[in-house]
Amino acid sequence: MRPLVCAALLAVALTACSARQDALGTQRFVAGDGTTAVVAADQREAAPPVSGKTLDGRRLDLADLPGPVVVNFWASWCGPCAKEAPALQRVADAYADAGVRFVGVNVKDQPAAARNFERDFGVRYPSWYDEAAAIAASFGGIGPAALPSTIVLDEDHRVAARLFGAVDEATLSRALDTVLDERGGA
Repeated sequence: MRPLVCAALLAVALTACSARQDALGTQRFVAGDGTTAVVAADQREAAPPVSGKTLDGRRLDLADLPGPVVVNFWASWCGPCAKEAPALQRVADAYADAGVRFVGVNVKDQPAAARNFERDFGVRYPSWYDEAAAIAASFGGIGPAALPSTIVLDEDHRVAARLFGAVDEATLSRALDTVLDERGGA
C-alpha cells in the first residue's frame, strides 16, 4: 500500500510543478515539452477558417493572410510565452520579406494584460483575443496541447509543423525554411 501512496503523491507533485495558477487559483497552463512535430506535405490537415477580433479591436480572418503563416498560442501569465516572445518577433521580422505572416492567439487572458505583454516584449504582429479558447479549440487535434504552442502553416494554410513549448529562433527558422523551400520548388 505504501508504494501506491508514494506513487500518487509523486504524480500530484509533478503535476503541480508543471501547472501555473492565476490569481483566482484556476489552473491555466501546462508546460509544453519543447518537441517539434513536422508533418509531411501529403499528410497535412487544413487549418480551420479562423476569424475573430484582435487585441486592438480589429477583425482578422486567417484566409486574409496570404502565404505561409505562423500561429502562436500564448498568454500574458505564461512564463515560457514571455521567454519566447522576443524570439518570435525576431523571426517574424527576418521572414517578413519572404511573405511569412505571424499571428498570435491570446488564450484565456485579460485584454489589458495581453496588450501590456505585447508592448513589454515588442510584439508587433496581430493577436486574436481568445478568452474562451474557442479559436484554440477550433484547431481540434492539430491545435495546442499546452501554452505556448506554435503552428506553422504552409502556403495553402495546412499544418506543416507543430512546436510545443517555448520556441527558439533556430527551430522555428528550420520549419519556415522547409515550408519556403516547398513553395520555391512548386
